[in-house]
Amino acid sequence: MKDRILYAMAADLGIDRFENESEMQYCSRVMYSAMASWVKAAALDRPVTSIQGDVQGVSRRHIFDKCTAIFNEMLRRHPESRPWFETESETERPIGVLQGRLIRHGDLLQVGFGTNLILAGSSQMLLSDKVGCRKGEILSQNTYYSGIAMLQKIQENTIFKPEPVTDVTEWFGDFVHSAWWKTAGMNKDVQYFNAYKKSKNNHSCWQLERPKPVKGIWFARRNICQNGYEYYLLRQDEYLYEHRVDPFLQKVSEHRRFMMAMRHMAGNDVPIEVYHCADHVLVKLRIHLPQKENSLLETYAWPHNSIMDKLEWDMGGLVWEFIKSHLCGLGIKLIEERTGHG
Repeated sequence: MKDRILYAMAADLGIDRFENESEMQYCSRVMYSAMASWVKAAALDRPVTSIQGDVQGVSRRHIFDKCTAIFNEMLRRHPESRPWFETESETERPIGVLQGRLIRHGDLLQVGFGTNLILAGSSQMLLSDKVGCRKGEILSQNTYYSGIAMLQKIQENTIFKPEPVTDVTEWFGDFVHSAWWKTAGMNKDVQYFNAYKKSKNNHSCWQLERPKPVKGIWFARRNICQNGYEYYLLRQDEYLYEHRVDPFLQKVSEHRRFMMAMRHMAGNDVPIEVYHCADHVLVKLRIHLPQKENSLLETYAWPHNSIMDKLEWDMGGLVWEFIKSHLCGLGIKLIEERTGHG
């Protein structure tokens, strides 16, 4: 019975099992996308006691409680997927994680001082000349899920104009040009980002010695609390000048874009491994991305190892072609390999 339920859900969601994919991985992918559709459906609920138009949206708590009950029942039927859905802390639960991702995607909108959620109005956004994303809908004919997004193949005669992808070098130059600089004193607690260091990640590029600058600029950080930093740009003219990176930019992980930009300008691009399997694409990162690019992955792809995995992602070929241009805009080095294994 439980297999019939899983495969019925997979059929509704348009999710096929990949070659060489374990039952657990397939089940987890189906449940992950199903959870997204459940959360969207719960956002359409109305309190029984409410007067039409009196209450806008549905409380986050109602959505969380209702969908968690359904989710727990599915985990009871498929306990092998329970480890896949384990989160890093008690404050983050799978349904809450999905709520946040659907909000960032624009499928759910925050209302009522952000305490309530509503389903966005129905719309379509073209990802390429072959596929589009439908928002504000739960299930429709001729659609399929990829991650939390509902996709639809589009007609061949559709005219598509892709959004221009900002080159990270151009972005860096514009930022430095418009930055507000002030004189800086020497600080012994500064760490510098060495954009020339040969490393597959960015974490090991931080050092105490000041490295060679990139375009006359250093990227630095100061420890302000346990595992917390403030980030700065430094340049040397007659005096040493600094620009403090705005905390909001750090909150949305833009400090990672500085690292990637400087490595790109130093001719030391961050490598990303891309495996073209028989029926899907597996992307393996060794760095964490800025929120904008990470949101594309958490929207249109499935986390590979667990719901909280930010480094490995599974997706179809059409989705990869869309995401690829945005990752290349970051100045990364694609290491692509064709394999028959998932």
